[in-house]
This record gives sequence, structure tokens and C-alpha cells, in this order.
Amino acid sequence: MSKALNRLTPVQINAAEPGTTLNDGGGLLYRATGKNRKTGKSTGKFVFKFTSPDLDYRAAQAAKGSKSIQREMGLGAYPATTLAAARAKAAAARDQIAKKLDPIEEERRADEETQHRAAQLTEAANAKAMTFGRYADEHFLPFALPGFTNKAHIQQWQATFKTHAKRMRNKPLSEITREDVLAVLKPIWADKVVTASRSRERIERLFSHAIQNGHYKGDNPASWQQFNATLPTPRKTPRHHPAMPLSQIAEFVSAIRAKQSDSMAALMIEWIILAACRTGEARFAVWSEIDLAERVWTIPAERMKMRRGHVVPITDRMAEILTEAKRRRTQDALPSDIVFVGGTGKALSEMAALMLMRGMEAYKGFTVHGFRATFKGWAGTKTEFPRELIEEQLAHQLGAVERAYMRQSAHERRRAMMEVWADVCAGENPAACEDNVVPLRKAGEAQ
Repeated sequence: MSKALNRLTPVQINAAEPGTTLNDGGGLLYRATGKNRKTGKSTGKFVFKFTSPDLDYRAAQAAKGSKSIQREMGLGAYPATTLAAARAKAAAARDQIAKKLDPIEEERRADEETQHRAAQLTEAANAKAMTFGRYADEHFLPFALPGFTNKAHIQQWQATFKTHAKRMRNKPLSEITREDVLAVLKPIWADKVVTASRSRERIERLFSHAIQNGHYKGDNPASWQQFNATLPTPRKTPRHHPAMPLSQIAEFVSAIRAKQSDSMAALMIEWIILAACRTGEARFAVWSEIDLAERVWTIPAERMKMRRGHVVPITDRMAEILTEAKRRRTQDALPSDIVFVGGTGKALSEMAALMLMRGMEAYKGFTVHGFRATFKGWAGTKTEFPRELIEEQLAHQLGAVERAYMRQSAHERRRAMMEVWADVCAGENPAACEDNVVPLRKAGEAQ
């Protein structure tokens, strides 16, 4: 047995010519690849050749159509790896083979285990470094906020995570419990129940996002089921935007027109009334959305609450408002310019229209958004216009059957309705504010 192993000597290895393979026995080979220029001695590498006993490796080879189960394992370059060191490595490999283990596969599996463990440690470190505030700012809010068009709503969501939940911001997300969330909610639950309730809902959504994306493990610590036996159920009182009675609309429009000579906000308010649109849709209207030839205002989907493009017919009075808005500009309007531009050259502020109304004593209790309800009440109870036209003008989501019957020309069908509404607002159709029902008429048809 002693003759089968350790056949080589350092002298033989140093004298080996490039391309020569020397056998030390027991599967240990030396392959000469060159000569050291200074010493003239051989340079090369040690390899260990063996038959793999690993069943997984054999199955993989068979699956590739190969019958070969011979393998070579590198043991190191010579002379950096000495003959004695190579023999020690070969002996260790032979011990593994005797135990039906493939040394190459075992080394690979050990490397994978090391990498897996390192990844776990990194993940744990990252989880600890991922605070509640960082997750809100870098992951959750960028996911949730693009769905909002109202800047006030965006600010409210940001305030939840920066102000109301401030005490949790620097705590590792993975360590937050139901008690941490309760500590945020309890101080404001009695006095600011609406704020507290909405904060809880938003925090719950953050943890749902974190759970789905692997940043939090366990039950959602902000779900209502965690608090329904601790905190009193918040009362949900319906909130409606105070709507102006139909009987006052003509008087109000007359009053608002009196302010239009020096107020762009007054012009915009009348436009909002006549279009039955939302304030944000009017504030950010640009001239490229206006087609005076076709008499339509096309609002892109990204500025609509329902994320669907919307077409509003432009009535005669709305066309006059546009003419006046354009006349007030100091230079020609570009397609990208705001229609109702403020004194700074930008869109009017979100509160501009509402503050103007609050300065009018007789109407300070109403809101701009409430005009949509005034329009809907008039169209639904005082006219014979179809319900789907009314809902479409308000850009509400229609049922599947109603949507199937709507066509691209629906805005032309709505034009007649909006011209009658314009007459009502101008006080030119007082009958429409009484109990009798206004009959349908075609656009342009005399009353």
C-alpha cells in the first residue's frame, strides 16, 4: 500500500517538463504547465481525480446524456501548494469518498450554505435598519400616492406617517407591535376620532404592503381586529359638501359675475358650475384640452378621480368665459398654459374659489364642490334628461349595462342638457327651478 501512494518526490516534480502529468497515487496527479524562468524548476498544479459516489451528480450526468462520473478537483498551484499540502488535501478527499461523499459537491453545498447564511444575516441587518419611517417614505408612499390627484389628500397621507405616527418612525419596522400602534392612536382617539381612524387605516395599509413584500412577518399590527375590544368603534357620520339650493343659483351666478372683472377665481367658479366639474379639474385645465372648433373640453385620465378621460361639452357661456380668460393674458397662450391662471402665472390655489365664496356673506356656508350636487338635483328632479347622461356629465362610474349603451358621441347628447343648465344659472329659465319638469330639447332649439 505504501508503494501505491506517495510515489513522487520534489525532485521529480521540479524536473517535470511542461505538458507532463505525474501520478502520486491514490488519485493525486501533478500536471506541469511551465518552467520558472529564474530557477528553471517546474510550475504546474495538483489535481485529485476520483469517481463520484454522489447520487445527485450521477443523476444530473445521466440527464445530460453523459455516462461519465469521473471528476477532477483542483488542489492548488505548484509551488505555492507544496507536495505535502497536496497529499493532505487528497487524503481528506479520499476520506469523504469512503463515506460516499463527493468532495466537490460537499464543497459546493458548504459554499451555498455559507452564502445562504450570509444572506440571512444581511436580510436580518437590513430588516433592523428598515425603520417604520424609512419604509413609509421610500416604499409605501411612492406606491400609494400616485393614485391620488387631490394635493390635500396627499398631504394628509404624508402627515399620518410624519406627524401622527412620529413616535414609530425611528423604530425598526420588523419590531413594531400592536402596542406601538395603540400608543399612536389612543391619545387622539377621543378628541380627533376621524384623524385617528384614518391614521389607523393608512398604517394598516402600510403593514399590508410590507407583509406582501416580505418586509414584515406576522399579523398586521394595525388591523381593526387588534383594537375593536380596546378602542370604541368610530362613528361614521355622512359628510356632504354643503350644496346651494337651486332657487339661489341664478342669484349667485349674477353675484359672481359682478366680481369677474378683477377676479380670475370668479371666472373659474362659474366655469365649474356650468361644467359640473370638480375644482381640481378646472384649476389645472390647460389650453391644449380646449377645442373651440368642436366645442369640447377633454380632461385626461390622470386628472380625473376615476382615472378615465372625460369630455365636457362647452356651452355658449363657457366659450365666453374662455374668451375672457384668454383676453386677460399678457401674451399669447401656449397649449401647455393654465386656462385660469393666477397672479403668479401658475394655477389658482386650491382655496382660491372657496375663499372667494366665504367672503360673500349670503353664500359663505356653501362649497364649490357642492355645485355638482345642485346640478344633479336639478337634472334628476326638474328635467327629463336620462340618468346616464347626468351621471356621465358628473364623470361618475356607470353600471355595465349603462356603459354598454354609451357612445363617443355622448357629450353631444349632453350638450343640450348643459345649455339648459346654463340658462337656469343665468336666470333665463325660471320654470326649471319650480316643480314643473323641463322637457328635453335638441341643442340649438328655441325654448
